[in-house]
Amino acid sequence: MPRGGKRLGTPGKGYANRTDLDTNYNNTTSAASGGIEAKPMEQPSNAAYPEDTPMLSDPTARPNEPITAGLDIGAGPGSEASDPRVDETVALRKWLPIIEPLLDQPDVPNSVRTLVRYIRGS
Repeated sequence: MPRGGKRLGTPGKGYANRTDLDTNYNNTTSAASGGIEAKPMEQPSNAAYPEDTPMLSDPTARPNEPITAGLDIGAGPGSEASDPRVDETVALRKWLPIIEPLLDQPDVPNSVRTLVRYIRGS
């Protein structure tokens, strides 16, 4: 038996002890908002949808690359294959003297600070 005793009511119907379930929580025309109607939220342009996410059963996006590419075992290039991002990051070091003075500005986004830390660490 569930904790609290037997349920009252029938499935699909409201329960007498839960009157708050019948309350309309749509506050679009409430007095608290000054009678201003709430606008529906717009979806961001970069919204991700489940159907856009690749599934395990989907065909591969790299049909000519072995599944063991990047590993030291199996077919394909091993871990010795160079990552082009490392070379690009090292090349960005020459721009640090120009970028670093910007970090003193109060309105610099955290993403710029993170980028500079990343370049310094490479």
